[in-house]
Amino acid sequence: MFGANDSALKDINPVQHIPLTEYAENLKGVAQYLKSIGICEDKVIMVTPPPLDESAWEEECIAKGSKLNRYNSVTNQYAAACVKVAEECGIDVLDLCTLMQMKNQDFCSYLSDGLHLSEKGNTFLETHLWALLVKKTERLPMILPHWSNVDHLNPEASFPV
Repeated sequence: MFGANDSALKDINPVQHIPLTEYAENLKGVAQYLKSIGICEDKVIMVTPPPLDESAWEEECIAKGSKLNRYNSVTNQYAAACVKVAEECGIDVLDLCTLMQMKNQDFCSYLSDGLHLSEKGNTFLETHLWALLVKKTERLPMILPHWSNVDHLNPEASFPV
């Protein structure tokens, strides 16, 4: 779940800004590194940054003595890059940015300060991530006995050595 800080505007927030092409290369590098240490693609999920509520985030910036340092249109570009990299790498992606903005819904309540997820936003993320996790794990074989088949008086005898 990278991109919200990377998409900061270069002229206003150069410390956090990562150019879009470098951001995409970095995501590819993360995927390649995970693969190199034995974590295959089907065990990875990339999550795009959420959308940005510019007016709420601008208030936060002003309160900290700065001016608006991100735009939702730019965040959307970083989210799209994340989706593209995930597809190229064969990795599942949760496009939080698009999901929160579907059907012109008011996504602002998903953000506590315009940038970071609120409780409602975390619940939204959890709901969509859980569905993806269920999809990824529903066909996994059961390698241990079902709890009802475990001898509660001698559990060790129920597990193969």
